[in-house]
Amino acid sequence: MNRRPDAPARRAFALTGLFLTTTSATVAALAAVIGWNALAPTPRRQQPEPAAKRAAPLAWKDLGGRSYGMGDVAGAKATVFFFSSSECPIAQKYVGRFIRLSQDYAPKGVRFFLVNSHAADTAAAWKKYAAERKLPFPAVKDEGTALADRLSATVTPEAVVVDPAGVVRYLGRIDDSTDPAKVTRGDVREALDALLAGQPVKVARTRATGCAIFRDAAVAAAPAKAGGKGAKVTFTRDIAPILSANCVTCHRKGDVAPFALDTYAQAKLWAPAIKEYTARRLMPPFKADPAQGGPFHDTRWLTDAQIAQIAAWADSGAPLGDPKATPPAPKLHAAGDWALGAPDMVLKPVRPYRLEAEGKDVYRNFTLPADFEKDTYVKAMDFKPGNRAIVHHIIAYIDITGETSRLKDNQEAEPGWSVGGGGSGIKNDDWGEGWAPGMSPRLLPPGVAVKVPKGAKLVLQVHYHKSGKPEVDHTEVALYIAKEPVTDVLRTVPLGSPLIALQPGLAGQTVKAAAILPYPVKLYQTLPHMHMLGKTMTVTATLPDGTKRPVIAIRDWDFNWQMAYRYVEPIRLPKGTRLDLVATYDNTASNPNQPSNPPKLVTFGEQTTDEMCFAFLGLVRDRAAEAAAPAQTTQVGR
Repeated sequence: MNRRPDAPARRAFALTGLFLTTTSATVAALAAVIGWNALAPTPRRQQPEPAAKRAAPLAWKDLGGRSYGMGDVAGAKATVFFFSSSECPIAQKYVGRFIRLSQDYAPKGVRFFLVNSHAADTAAAWKKYAAERKLPFPAVKDEGTALADRLSATVTPEAVVVDPAGVVRYLGRIDDSTDPAKVTRGDVREALDALLAGQPVKVARTRATGCAIFRDAAVAAAPAKAGGKGAKVTFTRDIAPILSANCVTCHRKGDVAPFALDTYAQAKLWAPAIKEYTARRLMPPFKADPAQGGPFHDTRWLTDAQIAQIAAWADSGAPLGDPKATPPAPKLHAAGDWALGAPDMVLKPVRPYRLEAEGKDVYRNFTLPADFEKDTYVKAMDFKPGNRAIVHHIIAYIDITGETSRLKDNQEAEPGWSVGGGGSGIKNDDWGEGWAPGMSPRLLPPGVAVKVPKGAKLVLQVHYHKSGKPEVDHTEVALYIAKEPVTDVLRTVPLGSPLIALQPGLAGQTVKAAAILPYPVKLYQTLPHMHMLGKTMTVTATLPDGTKRPVIAIRDWDFNWQMAYRYVEPIRLPKGTRLDLVATYDNTASNPNQPSNPPKLVTFGEQTTDEMCFAFLGLVRDRAAEAAAPAQTTQVGR
């Protein structure tokens, strides 16, 4: 979730009088992962397949019931099998590229098929998926993994190129980046060009990265001791509690994640991916170290021991264990319901927003149709994505004067207006609330609320991932209005620096900022914010007596997974506390999140190709501590 640079930059160091004064941030749990192409090693040559493999017959049937075999292969100049899945978010990024390859090479005599070997996808669901995306070539539902086994496909998305003799001439990734703008090598195109020219394929194998194709045969081959009650690590005893506590809030039917993990059957299918994602700490997408500043609400952080358990379970064939030991399902509100009960207001854009099938992510601002004729105090906001397949995260900003909304709204064919992704796009804004997968709405404590001033407008910023087909979204936000007298307005103030000049080709570059509190505060939440080059951020409080108190520590920054980290108990910081922020950046070509090729000098700015360095602090003045403190004069300074 993103914050706007301009107002924070002007006011980040206004430390006299009031602390920092008023201020003006991922595709579905796996969908938000970036840098997948960093996993792919340099393509390597491989010898042609052995004669036995070449001679094995190819046979398959499309969703229309038509059968294919070696005669069909021989009748084409080349045949391409794209392995994909409706549940794999990485595969969704390639639908448009599959279609363009077909459009470019089908007229040259190349045949294409879209193959689904994923057990959780039914033939009916796959047929619907293909029809919605208007594929110009047949879709195939593999019988088990027969076709994937014959062609040695292991992940989705992956391509297999076969010559007229049935020999596999290319196997691997479609190209070298999930981001079309970063593609430098089209591996399938190169293979087809070589085959059509009668030349050998120079690079016959590359490593495809994505979602593993699950094979029951792999489970059958696992050690016998792993299959039953005597297994060292089992789903019922060890893995289900981990998933229930950290994953199924999002990974359940009807919620935002691309697939469910609330049953053994689903978890078993995804066991290899769960192992990989947790080992790399890409999932769960909770980046704040609980030992540094916590405890936090909604903490979803795996210990090293839990990650090792998941790996051992996946490696041993994902055994169930004793079915009688299955723990009860976690108590969650029904997907799509308002978790806090009936709201006082439900707002949504004036009409649905239509999203294109493919391309870059979209950050769209929608002015909500509500006039605030008096100051309104909000205890909580909850969000209901209208289309969970494409909504990555949501922020409600307060357009304090309504000026930007009046200028920007209703100027385009679609509702709202697009922004660059690095900020709010509002001239004079304040923070309302944000939502990302895994966050739960919470009422602020008695007497504390967010203020929506008279005459202000609420602006909903939605971050969209594209799914490979045209989509429609109509996201809603619910407001819970304070009924009791409000004594403290939660303010979001910035600690940070606009003095950023990241030199190209250098990793480990540091940006620092500091401030001294002119009065005691209660800190309720912290929202770190950097862009694509950010790597780590820490905020540390040094109390007047010299005691150091960690506020937050992000060890592995991910621009696609930004959230406000909310403390279970507010952090009370006395007057005179010094806050120190230290952030590091990697502006090298080896950074998988690098937005520029080649790397360039990066300075402060709103675009995602620029950078920022802020920790936005949600706090109130601690009046009780102030009243209890003896009268004294303290100079404010750095």
